[in-house]
Amino acid sequence: MRTDFEEDFLVFVLAELKKLNVDPPSRDVTACALLLFKLERRCPIVVPRQTALAASFSVPADLQHGFDGLCSAIHQGDPLSPYLSRSTFSVDKGDGLLDDWGILHFHLGTERLPNGLIKGTKIVAFGLVRPDCVYFLDTYPHGPGHPDAWVREHLIHTIEVNWPSLLPSSINTVTPDALTPEQRINCRKKSVNVTITKLSGEVIFPPGGGVMCNGTAMSDFTQLQRVYADLDWARRMCELNEQPIRDALGFGDQDLRVHIGFVDRQMHLYEASTGIRIEFGGLN
Repeated sequence: MRTDFEEDFLVFVLAELKKLNVDPPSRDVTACALLLFKLERRCPIVVPRQTALAASFSVPADLQHGFDGLCSAIHQGDPLSPYLSRSTFSVDKGDGLLDDWGILHFHLGTERLPNGLIKGTKIVAFGLVRPDCVYFLDTYPHGPGHPDAWVREHLIHTIEVNWPSLLPSSINTVTPDALTPEQRINCRKKSVNVTITKLSGEVIFPPGGGVMCNGTAMSDFTQLQRVYADLDWARRMCELNEQPIRDALGFGDQDLRVHIGFVDRQMHLYEASTGIRIEFGGLN
């Protein structure tokens, strides 16, 4: 039996990057997968979602129409990329607010530019994206003259007040990091993870998962490790069950090649020449 599940996974990852019109940095499966996971966090997968507004959330009157358009796109499951950061698909750029606190920002313009983006706005909406809902926290200015836009602890406190279950569990074994906005910005630049203190006084680790020392988001690294664990499991199952698989397929001593594939992002195994899926416990 022959398998090369890492190559199969790479083919899938490259195809997904192509859908995003992103050129892979190499054919290294780890680098390409981490890039895909980063981009998928920065540009949420297209599915219909609900929206929820914090009790204190408000939109300037001149941006209300743009915000309504954004909400309509969310509810209908339209791509959100036109509303997101102008550097969303920049391979070499990260998003410190997202990596640290799990929060995205959305532009509130109404004009569609030739490149497909919604015209950027100085005031943006900050939101927490989940598979079934976007939780809007606040709106305020960003960009030049507003360096603290990405480190306002008010955003975390707004989550605490409105949807406390969306924050990680508190920890009682560390000393709180009492930092100025400038210090938080500096920590993010140096890939240093720091805690944040809730209004209740409880201390939590970065809700976005934080980053590794090389700048890789911990959530992306963890997701990749889960994939590799799944590939290892699939390989072991194939090795342990080679004869039953051959018998069920009627392959005898013929060359047997098993691949992994993905449907709706769910991994499955199949035999190369027939396309028959292999499930441990049965074939279909």
